[in-house]
Amino acid sequence: MSPRSPREISVLVPPDLAPLYPDDPSRIGPYLVLGRLGSGATGTVYAAVDTASATAGDRLIAVKVLRSPELESPDVYPALAQRLRNLSAVDSQRVVTPLAFDADANPPWLSMPYLAGQRLSHYVTKRGGLGFGKVIALATALAEGLSALHARGVAHGSLRPSEILLESHGPHIMECAIAADSERLRGSGATWLSPERYRGGVATTAADVFAWGAVVAFAGTGRLPFGPGEPEEIAQRVATGSFDLDGLPKGLRPVVSRALDPNPDQRPSLREVIGAVIAVWQTEAAQPETGGEGEVPVSGNREEIGRILEREWHAVEPPARVPEVIRLEGRMSNRRPTRTLFLVGAASMAAVLIGGGVWGISQMVGGSAEADPVADGIAEEPEDEAADEEEEPNTLVVRFDPSEQEEPEAGVEERTWVYTPVTRDDDIPRNQGIPSHEAWSEQWDEDGEAGEAVIRPDADVKCARFCAAPEHVFLDEEARGTWDLTGNDFMDYLTWGPVMIVEITFAEDQEGDGPREVVEVVELFSD
Repeated sequence: MSPRSPREISVLVPPDLAPLYPDDPSRIGPYLVLGRLGSGATGTVYAAVDTASATAGDRLIAVKVLRSPELESPDVYPALAQRLRNLSAVDSQRVVTPLAFDADANPPWLSMPYLAGQRLSHYVTKRGGLGFGKVIALATALAEGLSALHARGVAHGSLRPSEILLESHGPHIMECAIAADSERLRGSGATWLSPERYRGGVATTAADVFAWGAVVAFAGTGRLPFGPGEPEEIAQRVATGSFDLDGLPKGLRPVVSRALDPNPDQRPSLREVIGAVIAVWQTEAAQPETGGEGEVPVSGNREEIGRILEREWHAVEPPARVPEVIRLEGRMSNRRPTRTLFLVGAASMAAVLIGGGVWGISQMVGGSAEADPVADGIAEEPEDEAADEEEEPNTLVVRFDPSEQEEPEAGVEERTWVYTPVTRDDDIPRNQGIPSHEAWSEQWDEDGEAGEAVIRPDADVKCARFCAAPEHVFLDEEARGTWDLTGNDFMDYLTWGPVMIVEITFAEDQEGDGPREVVEVVELFSD
């Protein structure tokens, strides 16, 4: 009996989709996994195909595999399942909600709509504080999103700029599946934690209102509302209400000040927050000198106001997705699917790898032919030569010193970057104060000769401090950076910033003998 013919479906995929790692799953639940969208302290998010969808534009989804310290005990899984059920019923206009989930899987997972955009943390770091219209739109949307969560009995618990996605239709609240333990957030999230949460309290609606106030203050000013410093210093300012709202639109300061009150009973409800923000918009936008666009709302009609505010995000446009053909065998196997680019208007499909590692598609099969066996008499010689050559590991901890980088050659588009392998005898210290970049680099010993590498523009970069926001530290529980940037951002930083200690991962699918290509960068730091 002849095998079943392969099926082919077209999927619109992002142009910079990161490749899968060798130990990544090929399937999660009913979905075929295509590549990585990102990873953090609560798990890894993959781009995947929903083969049941009828159109190419709807087939791409995001699937998150949940891994975090909060899930180490089996006792928490019934509560996780209930939380995911509640999230599934939340109004999804401003919240990224599950399409499907399996809390009993090992590890648990949930699927979500695919959204392309920028995290608020990245957007503000690159551009500074938001203008009046955008900060009003953000404040309203976040309050509405939190209201939708609270209506279903879900408190977010860890709202931060890095968990807010900006796209052309406005802000969306992410990372709702797990209410992070306050102890884990103290190091990197003290600015966004209310005093009661910092003391170990559970996630509540009042704590979410506090986080709303801190995020809006950051977005409107481009600064941390409680200033820089060690977590304990920030927590002390939080507990005494010592915040700085200079630069935030004056109309917003009263409601944001109330939201940041150390006493949870004195904070406004989200209904009050929304009413106050809309009132500010109506008052400010009605004044000619504010430069309001188009008609001005003269009533409290939320739909009319929503349409006007929505226009504030038209500048946050994601790159156009590219059609791609996914070949599916009649019986799904555990192998990753073979992926080929779909050429619009062409009469045939061609299997290609996009140049420069844009897709980073791993080859699913080896070479077409194995090398011929070597004669018995000389079999030992190539083995001896291979033993004499030590291959450089795929992952290295290195020092990047911008002062050591050479000016790019004229006419050369692909720039190489100098790095020095480093190591240390002890573990990264924690909770001992934030060192300067000079002091931090001096704690590491050189561990080999300097090398050169090419950093892919779409490399996944996780910053801790120096290439992110120098006034604060963004770390997970393993002292690894969590602030998302791209390879292009990181290369720009290397032209002017201080010395950094990072873990770099090289591409496995690189061809040719040139400098190795870096596909992932994670800054290591201490708090």
